[in-house]
Amino acid sequence: MPTKTRYLMATSCAGLFTFGIMTSFLGATLPEWSTRLSFDLERSGALFSFLYLPQIPMVFFIGPLIDRFGKKPILVAGFFCSAAALGGMAHAPSYSVLGALLVVLGLGGSAAMSAANTLIPDLYPENPSSAFNLGNIFFGVGAIFFPWVVILLTARLGLPATLWLIALLVASVAAVGLMQTFPPVRATGSFDWSVARRLAFDRTIILLAFVLFFYSALEICSAGWIRIFFEKEFQTSPQVSKMILTSFWVALMIGRLAASQVVKKIPGPKLVLGASVGAIVGLALTALVPSAPVAIAAIILCGLSYAPIFPTTAGTASTHFPHIFGTVFGMIMAFALLSGTVVPPAIGYLAQQSSIRTGLGLLTGIAVLLFLTQAIFIRHERRHLS
Repeated sequence: MPTKTRYLMATSCAGLFTFGIMTSFLGATLPEWSTRLSFDLERSGALFSFLYLPQIPMVFFIGPLIDRFGKKPILVAGFFCSAAALGGMAHAPSYSVLGALLVVLGLGGSAAMSAANTLIPDLYPENPSSAFNLGNIFFGVGAIFFPWVVILLTARLGLPATLWLIALLVASVAAVGLMQTFPPVRATGSFDWSVARRLAFDRTIILLAFVLFFYSALEICSAGWIRIFFEKEFQTSPQVSKMILTSFWVALMIGRLAASQVVKKIPGPKLVLGASVGAIVGLALTALVPSAPVAIAAIILCGLSYAPIFPTTAGTASTHFPHIFGTVFGMIMAFALLSGTVVPPAIGYLAQQSSIRTGLGLLTGIAVLLFLTQAIFIRHERRHLS
């Protein structure tokens, strides 16, 4: 492997790690924010919308810009923009200013995330799914474990200093990217929006988008409801439920590490199909069994099964659309993010009206839809794309 490729892959991984930090730090620092700016729980929840909702249109529109201008300017600009937002947040004087800066952070972070992800198949075109699985481990490390570091730093240094340290880390990734030479742009000429309209009706993209829609619903809802489920159904303590949630995320990262090797021997779409079967089994056991140890094992099975679905599906998309992958990635990623705004409220409604087990039953049904969609994609790929 050429040294240049290794350095660029390291930059992509650092970018995904940094994006993981940016998407998770708000929850870790929310108590300090509410005390500092004196806002209630309802307004606390709205802050997450400020951060996440702008990412849906951004990942859609940034794709054509990546194809037209390349990954480097998007990654560098996105992370510098994010660093500026974090620095501004360190001294935000009001709730409204904080909300506006979170919008800027969401826009910059999602742009940089798209560039970091779409860089990977340029570096490893022979097996992008394997590289995607490896790269996205770093997102998980940043999103899952770094918040604990943020909590410790905030307790010791205070919120403003912690935010400036995160901003420095984000700016450092941008600076490293600025000094590197990225692969040349694959698209030629100015971007034609008629291409995007045509792609929007491409059956391959539609199927891949639905795969990520269903997958995103599984991951977001599972992670969001694990603690409440175990505390209410099995009367576990908050400390134990935290450990179970951590075990789920660790299983997901181990699964991606394993998938990076498995996908070298098994075609990516078939791996995703098998993973969806594991998700069905894990969710069904979680929803039905009366035993806490079996439910914990089922949650770990879910983490292992979820692991390869997103990175392998992204790798499959890059294989079929190598010259306009930025645009295609933006389309399918926007659909995945949309899932996070639609499905969790439905699960919450069922949990409120019936029980959390009923909500998990709906997730099992979504896993079945994921399996069926992936099976249709494999059949479509065999008939039309081989």
